[in-house]
Amino acid sequence: MQNIVIFVLFVFMIGCGSESKKESIAIETIAMIKEASGICYVSKTDTLFVVGDNGFIYEIDKNGNFLNTKDLKLKDSDFEGITYDSKTDWLYIAVEGVDNILVVTRKLEYVKEINIDRKDNENRKILENSGEGLEAIVVIDDEIYLSNQSFEILPKADPSVIIKVNFENNNTASIINVIDHGYLNISGMTFYDDLLYLLSDSNNSLIKYDINTNETLQKWHIKGDILDDTLKNVALEGVTFDNGEYIYFAVDDKQAGKIVKMSIKTLDSYKR
Repeated sequence: MQNIVIFVLFVFMIGCGSESKKESIAIETIAMIKEASGICYVSKTDTLFVVGDNGFIYEIDKNGNFLNTKDLKLKDSDFEGITYDSKTDWLYIAVEGVDNILVVTRKLEYVKEINIDRKDNENRKILENSGEGLEAIVVIDDEIYLSNQSFEILPKADPSVIIKVNFENNNTASIINVIDHGYLNISGMTFYDDLLYLLSDSNNSLIKYDINTNETLQKWHIKGDILDDTLKNVALEGVTFDNGEYIYFAVDDKQAGKIVKMSIKTLDSYKR
């Protein structure tokens, strides 16, 4: 009987230790990636894909181990956002400056580039050559949405809006819808649990947004333990969720940059 009691206590202590370890990684830097500017989770591989300003794309696991790295060596390759389309099994990258979409396979092989018309269906100029440009991209119900990063609002040209695009052919797309969310400088987007999450690097806010009703449901202010003092001039540039346990942030910095992993439960402490 005494041996049974000791065994039960031993198992209980191991369980407590596991819980303590799990709590200790509520917030964790899992990878250092220079100028990390976009991130997406792919459930098919249970991995993360990250892009940087310098034209590199990376596949890492959820612990930050590098699985694949590719320099696509493209001119004007300022990669700012990335998303995955399960229907085509392709990754779409938002390229700032040239304001187009780069398409690659999950093996990080080049497929094609898609140019986007700069005017919408009301003939309003949404994208400016001299503007901040495309900064984030997400697939929602097989449709592609992009964020135009800007400090202006409609009806001014080059406004801070989300655009929905339609492929007219293999190499061009037109703007078929404009979502005026009312926030400035949206640097990251992801779609999770049927809602859109926007990331503003103007004030480091994460915004839960319903695109069907055009209303904000919740906001969080991401505090200093994500944007720590080891990085200078940092900005939140990308966000994604995995299969329901963690949220990941791409934090941009000219000298360093990192991927931060946070438990979704911990996110509630940032609510405002």
